[in-house]
Amino acid sequence: LWSPCSSSMASSVGSTPSLPLLQLSCAVQSYAWGKRGASSKVARLKASVDAGFAVREDEPYAELWMGTHAKGPSVISHPPHLQGMPLSSWLEHNPQALLGKKEAAAQRLFNNNQLPFLFKVLSINKSLSIQAHPNKQHAALLHSQAPDKYPDSNHKPELAISLTSFEGFCGFRPFEEILGFVSSVSELRAVVGEENAAA
Repeated sequence: LWSPCSSSMASSVGSTPSLPLLQLSCAVQSYAWGKRGASSKVARLKASVDAGFAVREDEPYAELWMGTHAKGPSVISHPPHLQGMPLSSWLEHNPQALLGKKEAAAQRLFNNNQLPFLFKVLSINKSLSIQAHPNKQHAALLHSQAPDKYPDSNHKPELAISLTSFEGFCGFRPFEEILGFVSSVSELRAVVGEENAAA
């Protein structure tokens, strides 16, 4: 995938009078809910820019990650003189690529040459689990206390842009409607528990 910085090439890693257009080799996450094989948009995108990537029809390809996240960092695949360099290393030498020349902006947005966001393409075959994400301050606290469980110090605001046909749900039904279902659907009442359902 191409990261649009500029059309001209820099002469060296640390010197950027004009910034290069970087092609990235991005990580694929094979979660069970992803579409399998070539039916996955994630698998097709990865294969389109990575000749060494073989799509297996029995494998789920759920997410394509573009960024600096430790569990799937992007690596530069083009131009040739930067090939194999982690995106985080390139950003260390070229912070102005995304932040301009103001040091204050760099300090606010960068944390050890890590982008404060993770750009993903999802290819969904089954419903995803409900997720609750902490705010920025809570995420930083959880990360400092248990980095093995919370490897990311960032919050996770999300924006969805559909590349193919997509159906998503956001939020919950009105509370009164949920109570009605708890009362009338015995299976839901059993999951909630009699004591909670009666409260």
